[in-house]
Amino acid sequence: MRVKIFNSSENNNILDLIKLYLDTEKIEYFVVDKIDEGEEFSNLIYILNDVLDKPNILFSAPTIMISSEKCIFKNQTSINYIITDLIKDETYYSDVQMNYLLKNGIYNVFIQKLGELLENQNNYNGLIYDLREVKNNTDDWIFKFDSITETYEWLSKKNKKLDNKFVRKVINFYSEKVYDDSLREINYLTEKLLEIKDKKNVIDIFICTKEELHKFRENYFFKMLIKNICDTYKIFLIDKEVLSKNESEIYNNFLDGIAIYDDCVYRDTYSDEFSLGYVDCKKEIISLYNDYFDYVIKKYGHQITMESDLDEF
Repeated sequence: MRVKIFNSSENNNILDLIKLYLDTEKIEYFVVDKIDEGEEFSNLIYILNDVLDKPNILFSAPTIMISSEKCIFKNQTSINYIITDLIKDETYYSDVQMNYLLKNGIYNVFIQKLGELLENQNNYNGLIYDLREVKNNTDDWIFKFDSITETYEWLSKKNKKLDNKFVRKVINFYSEKVYDDSLREINYLTEKLLEIKDKKNVIDIFICTKEELHKFRENYFFKMLIKNICDTYKIFLIDKEVLSKNESEIYNNFLDGIAIYDDCVYRDTYSDEFSLGYVDCKKEIISLYNDYFDYVIKKYGHQITMESDLDEF
């Protein structure tokens, strides 16, 4: 499948979401603002930003017409319709909020119908999905992943996009599910080492017992991180037993691991067999976890500058 997307106006949320969906599903696509461009394609998504601009053309490929009002094309074959007010949504969404919308609320309903019409296993022709009365619900701004692979892919993409000046703050706990010297873990480590080489700013806190530190020290991932400590990559250790006793609320909020980004907080949940964690986009949560992080590293953090420092923990 190779999808052609026609969008006559400037980039908008509906276009950005469609592109994000097609990227996620690994469907090839290209975007044009002139309908007569000649590249080959199997399906056409036509974003009709203004029904007054209704084109007078014959569509030669299976087409999905997206508009804010009902706009039917007579004597045309293989056209299905989605009517939605989302075309008029001018709200600014960050990249991570777009990821949330892909999985929740009216945007998710829209994407489900779009995917159904792209596949069109029932050979619909002239089908109309009117989504104008579906209510938008973006209250919790939390989304999960459908698989461990998807989790790693999202984290990888997110980390690569970060500005080098931004300091990514990460809380780590020991888990055999993660620190298993697997190929997946090695690939993730390779990306992290490239980040360090590229001078991206990262602070890693490892919260562990002395016994768990011993397991960390036998892990290839951890060994390589220790060897690559530098001005832009820092490692701190925090005694797990001390933190859980003195700061039980913070400790429980850190489990099973945290990554603090500019526009969200990613949280590990090792008890979930399908996914490694979830993402929270709320501004107050980002602020809260930044405060937590800065507080514990100042009060309990033991900075590691070389491998021998581990012996003092």
